[in-house]
Amino acid sequence: MTSAQDTDLVAVPRAAVRETVAREQTVDLFQPQPGGISPATAEFDSIWLALATSLAAVGIVGKWILLPFPVSTVGEFVRWVLRLAVISAPDMCFACGLAVVCWFVAYTLRWWPSLVGRTWRRCSMGLFAVCAVYAVASVPMFKVTKVPFTVRLLSFVGGPEVMLSSAGEYFPAGIVALLIACPVAVLMAPWALRQRSARRVLAPVGWRVMVVALAGVVAGGMACQRYVKAEWTDPNRWERRIARSPHWVLVASCVEELSKDRPFTHTYSFDEIDDSDFRKPIGAASLPENSLPSQPLVPAEQRPKNVILIVLESTGVDYFGTHGSRFPTTPNVDRLAKEKGVVFENVYAQAASSCKSLVALTNSVYPRPDWLLIVRDNPQFDVISLPQVLKEHGYRTCYAHSGYWGWQKRDRFLKARGADAVLDASTHPEHQISSWGIDDRAMYQDVLDWIDAEPSKPFFAFAYTIETHHPYYPPSDGLYDFGVEDEEQARYLNALRAADAKIAWLIAELEKRGLAESTLIAITADHGESFGEHNQRTHSFGIYEQTVHVPLVLLHASLKDMPRRDDNVGRHIDIAPTLLDLLNVPAPAVWQGRSLFRERDRRAYFLSVGNEVVLGLRDGRYKYHYYVDTSLEELFDLQTDRAESQNLATAEPERARQYRRRLGGWVTYQREFLAKHGVR
Repeated sequence: MTSAQDTDLVAVPRAAVRETVAREQTVDLFQPQPGGISPATAEFDSIWLALATSLAAVGIVGKWILLPFPVSTVGEFVRWVLRLAVISAPDMCFACGLAVVCWFVAYTLRWWPSLVGRTWRRCSMGLFAVCAVYAVASVPMFKVTKVPFTVRLLSFVGGPEVMLSSAGEYFPAGIVALLIACPVAVLMAPWALRQRSARRVLAPVGWRVMVVALAGVVAGGMACQRYVKAEWTDPNRWERRIARSPHWVLVASCVEELSKDRPFTHTYSFDEIDDSDFRKPIGAASLPENSLPSQPLVPAEQRPKNVILIVLESTGVDYFGTHGSRFPTTPNVDRLAKEKGVVFENVYAQAASSCKSLVALTNSVYPRPDWLLIVRDNPQFDVISLPQVLKEHGYRTCYAHSGYWGWQKRDRFLKARGADAVLDASTHPEHQISSWGIDDRAMYQDVLDWIDAEPSKPFFAFAYTIETHHPYYPPSDGLYDFGVEDEEQARYLNALRAADAKIAWLIAELEKRGLAESTLIAITADHGESFGEHNQRTHSFGIYEQTVHVPLVLLHASLKDMPRRDDNVGRHIDIAPTLLDLLNVPAPAVWQGRSLFRERDRRAYFLSVGNEVVLGLRDGRYKYHYYVDTSLEELFDLQTDRAESQNLATAEPERARQYRRRLGGWVTYQREFLAKHGVR
């Protein structure tokens, strides 16, 4: 007879027996085994799949926020989805690649004590959470800079302490919520994947299928990148700008800088160079040191005694009334220029950077063509400065700033080069308007107080504003309606109109002191500002007209008989020699600039190194840009194309080649010149 136990076994259906045997033979990929390392870790553990998927999802969300959504039909929606897939591919590839690296490390640690494996898992999860935070933070940062952040850019802009006000503008409540939610979601993803429902779906898949899927993602990402390079050739196309992984861009830049002998320098390679603009000085450049032209520019009895150089923050010619702006931002300066001013219409900053502009304005030399800063990195720089020249002729000298001279160690640079007084926002916390600095009027009052200490002695004052710096601080009441929809631009225009009123107030205060007739007022800007032109905002990231074409207005009664407008090309480096020319003080021969009243038909050279290196020059009606890393060329005829919308580089290859050779000559010569003067 058959026992009861045997009867029960017979009664069990064969299908149930097979299911039981299969279950006993299947290893649970999600259950840790002795030693703390599961079989899936040795192959491809679920934790890496979960982390990769969640981080890729965060990256897609970021690109979804950045990608415009002008969709009204099904076809447009499909094209939008395809564009989203293309620009998100690098983010997915980075997430998968990071997961593979973390898995590989875990695989190599499988024979180590279980504590090591668990620690590595926790560290990996923390790394993915940090990457999620950066993926979200890169969205508002990209909206500001229009380029992914690199370690070069982080070094170039300095520490974050003075930038809080600008950063806060781009971190609204929604972004802050994502900054909290996304890393939490990434950390929760492995737990969610270990739940019973997920295990039932994924366990039969196997690690081989997962690896194949990851390889497919990487292959698809590479194909998308080839498509971007081949089809989206315009460097200013929005989709091309955002079609990169912010994580990989930052990591790659770190690796690139660590591989250099000197980080944050740049190596240039030009097939041909033409340095004739520098090797063969002409005009005033041929004068020996401490000599003057035989004919003084201004008769002695009319000559100004004092000088105030006003440098407006982030002010291009597009927004300055004397230079044809369509916005009524500078009614006071416009009036003064008509009464007793000379307007130079085509003056260029040598770099869209405050620190590099300070050297050009103070020492009359082109800046170093890389991410390093003379004011911060080269204290041994020995080219004589404008304050040092003037002190030799009995002048008092002052550098006043509504911001902080201590940023990038500019205060150290100025104090070592003839500035008797270095005044800034640190002495007026009660006038603080933002993390960038204080009210400009408080800075002007500092200048007046300094003048009042010895009013009979000749003085030179460098007055540098801050209110027109992003995020722009207009007056609290009486805002002018400029008819623009861009809220930031409206704030900027009102801040500039307020800056114009404060210049008028300063001049009125000089009149009260009886100093207006003896004081030359020069007004320029450190660089310009962009508001969406060429898909750029703020400055430091390009050399289009909005960022490097700056105003220059000279105000003094002795100028009334001179031509009131000058359309020759000028440069920042020419401003100091021009001021000395009006004072009948000889300019040092070592200076690279020349008086705007003496030399004509010059070329202006400029660069941007905010992220990628862009070199450029202005030659008469033509303007040329050269993107060093990609060899992209842009050539514009500004006489017919002020908007720089028609690239003529292909139509005029010989002109482009000639200008490329001149840029090669510029950077080659400038490196040699600076090396002779303590900059290496």
